[in-house]
Amino acid sequence: MGNPDLSAIAAELAVMAEGTSRYQERVAELRTRGLDERHDDVVSAIHEAERALHTAQRALMRAHRIAG
Repeated sequence: MGNPDLSAIAAELAVMAEGTSRYQERVAELRTRGLDERHDDVVSAIHEAERALHTAQRALMRAHRIAG
């Protein structure tokens, strides 16, 4: 079996990174909806999801740079 085409992999990684970035933006928008202290657990979970998506986006971009 031959080596995979790295340019195709790099392109796919770029698409995934962009999608992850858009999801991160959507999650961040949820944070701005004015949830009060009664919903601290939801706000905390939203922050955690936003950080995780940011980390995933950075990792995908790093993989894209390496493959590209």
